Amino acid sequence: MSDPQQPAQPPYANQHGQHQQVPANAYGLHPYASSPTAAGAGSLGRTAFIFAVITAVLGLLFAMATPFVISGLRAEPVIYQLFTLMHSILSLVLGALALILGIVAARRGSQPVLAGIAIGVGAIEVLGTLTGFVSSLMFSVLY
Repeated sequence: MSDPQQPAQPPYANQHGQHQQVPANAYGLHPYASSPTAAGAGSLGRTAFIFAVITAVLGLLFAMATPFVISGLRAEPVIYQLFTLMHSILSLVLGALALILGIVAARRGSQPVLAGIAIGVGAIEVLGTLTGFVSSLMFSVLY
């Protein structure tokens, strides 16, 4: 009838009922460490996406500005060529940056959807710009 009740042992008690030293770092984490979902956790994928959006907006603005630049500079084709060259170089750099950051973000698993969009936009921009450079070079060599 009488059932001897054992007192509840604390979580770090050994067999003899004596308390063991509780490790200061029981789960392998620094006691003041920030959580892994801090500000930098998904920022690389977001950054790659932002560069991709900037690249696409730059292409759109160039396409909208081209008729006005051509009509305003009929006598000076050199200025239009410089305008086009600056756009191509800036598009190539921004597209390559979006592509590289997107690849790194996708490999890290940091916001894979935004990283995938950045990879697609960056790859198309780099491919289109390099194709334009090669076609201009071939035209100038063969003509």
